[in-house]
Amino acid sequence: MLLAWGGIAYAQAAGRVETMLRVQALDIADDHKAAALAYFDRVSGQISLWRTLWDHIRAPFVLFLPLLRLPREADDLPDSLAYWRNNVSINGDGWGWFNNETGQWVQCSAEKEPPGVTAVRYGDPAYGGDAYYAPGHHPRSWYARWVWLALRNVASARMLEAGPLLTERPILLAGVPDPARFGGFLLLWNGKTGPDAAYYWHSATHSGPLMLWTQVGAKLGTPYTYPELLPCRAMLTCTWRAFRGG
Repeated sequence: MLLAWGGIAYAQAAGRVETMLRVQALDIADDHKAAALAYFDRVSGQISLWRTLWDHIRAPFVLFLPLLRLPREADDLPDSLAYWRNNVSINGDGWGWFNNETGQWVQCSAEKEPPGVTAVRYGDPAYGGDAYYAPGHHPRSWYARWVWLALRNVASARMLEAGPLLTERPILLAGVPDPARFGGFLLLWNGKTGPDAAYYWHSATHSGPLMLWTQVGAKLGTPYTYPELLPCRAMLTCTWRAFRGG
């Protein structure tokens, strides 16, 4: 156990140093470099890695029975579980549309619906398909809610509430718009200066079935890609280094 914790700590420290060096090497104004790194330090102090890990360890056990008792028609957790509330919905963040030809629900990759169809949000009672994160289970089922709230998107509401409010589309200072899909990095800025300034660094390197990634700052990527969602808050995040399926 100590070896595992030590490995996590080392990975985060190494990722932090690498990210700082990469930001310093960017061909952008020095003021932006200094402001971005200072912002990342502040976020790191607000979103402790160890608290996040502890939340992920506890969540599957804390939420197991309460989710079994939660009515299917519920759209939020009760006040007694306020700490574990989700930044999107207890019923997930997905969308789908019904294919009349096949008689099946088709997943949408984002909020934008495919041409000629009407997308339905998971939380809408009209949605009748599965959850992408729990194949074979409806988003309002106990199992899908447990996967979403206790394994995938744990205690995320507090990180959203701590993030900056955005009214204008973020600015891409460097990199590519979608590192998770294409690899590479991006640095986004909310366009503000002084104490209102917020930045977001996201980098991803694909290696076979795995992806090495870093996300730190305020998650400005969603309002950058979908400015129609403005005004909105950007969730704080601080993962200096992690692996996941590529």
